[in-house]
Amino acid sequence: MMKKIFSILLILALVLSFAVVATPVSADQYAKLAANITDPAHGDDFMGGDEFTVTANVTNNGNAKAQDVTATIEISGNATLKAVAGNAATKDLAAELPATNATVEVSWILVCDGGGDVDIKVTPSGIDFITGGLIDVGRLDPDTITINQKPVLEVTILAPSEGATFNVTSGFTVTANVTNVYSQTATAVELTLSYDRYVALKPGEVATRVVGDLAANTTSGTRSWQLECTGDGFSRITVKPSGKVGGKTIPDAALTSHTITVKQGDFDVANITLVEGWNLISLPLIPLSSDIDAVLAGIMDDVNAVWYWDATADHWDSFRPGGPPGLTKITDDKAYWINMEAARNLTIAGSQMPEGNQLPPAYDVVVGWNMVGFKSTTNVTAGVYLAGTDPVRIYGYEDGWFLISDPATDEMKPGLGYWVAFLEPGTIYPP
Repeated sequence: MMKKIFSILLILALVLSFAVVATPVSADQYAKLAANITDPAHGDDFMGGDEFTVTANVTNNGNAKAQDVTATIEISGNATLKAVAGNAATKDLAAELPATNATVEVSWILVCDGGGDVDIKVTPSGIDFITGGLIDVGRLDPDTITINQKPVLEVTILAPSEGATFNVTSGFTVTANVTNVYSQTATAVELTLSYDRYVALKPGEVATRVVGDLAANTTSGTRSWQLECTGDGFSRITVKPSGKVGGKTIPDAALTSHTITVKQGDFDVANITLVEGWNLISLPLIPLSSDIDAVLAGIMDDVNAVWYWDATADHWDSFRPGGPPGLTKITDDKAYWINMEAARNLTIAGSQMPEGNQLPPAYDVVVGWNMVGFKSTTNVTAGVYLAGTDPVRIYGYEDGWFLISDPATDEMKPGLGYWVAFLEPGTIYPP
């Protein structure tokens, strides 16, 4: 009898155990996290270069509490997280977030660094209290918005035109206007003219012109400046706008300046094609000014660094825009490594031979490796160009290294620089 009762109890226990195991846990019993970006609104406009805050709520819509809750922001477009303490992309929000619509808020500071659309996505994450593991991706609901960075003020130089030529004794007038392309009125608008090298404002002229308030989608009247030429060469003239929107100074990223290049005097011109990255170059002409700021003025925004090996002093000289003093000149007798942020065309203003009471050019070289310039606007064989010296190796670089193996027939090319090893000191007399 007891054995029968025991068997019945055992069967009953197995049945109950199977029922418990077989009964699935409802998905509604788990944690479920949703993000909701509350500010800014989808489609909002910002001035390029502006700073703004992204705020979001993370809500647990499930029936189990969530633990170690975090939120991560992803940015696609011309905006970045501001580099301040506590502004990491992923932020810890709560050690525990109770079930059933419990909410926690999170925010980040962003900086616009250009223009165009910026996609912003916030994704929550956490540990499910029931499973003890990460909340399944299917129970995480991210939120995405798009904001737009827009320019505000855009300048147009109306005269002179790009490439205009003036006699070195001439004066000329620069005229420009500015357009407010933003959706709000710009106030305290001004235009400021700047220039480099061989022009200057005439005596009594001031660089800044007042425009005043400029309504949305409106172009100002023209403003003008009187300039005079101060020497032979190319000069860049820039007109830059400034102003405020809603009492806030317009960031530089929302201001579009206009720059033109004009020519004063009579001189030769040569162009050097520069690729992104490293270039080994030399000047085909004797430059009007050998100051590095003057030679590279037209491409300076994309110059990373310039290097020159001084074989006489046995050391490197270098230049970096905005860096400490170093290499100060680029001359026609030397070759230079120039590293570019982007491909550009370098225009050289100068002469093939000096005028007046100056000797024709001659370039000294020393024993060992020399960075040799090639002063010529046409191809010349290495043997002719280096006649009278004793080179043992000649290397050039144009999208990679090449060797001049036969100086009698292999030509040197305008704009390229060369590494040349000499067995004896000597002097190059360019043909």
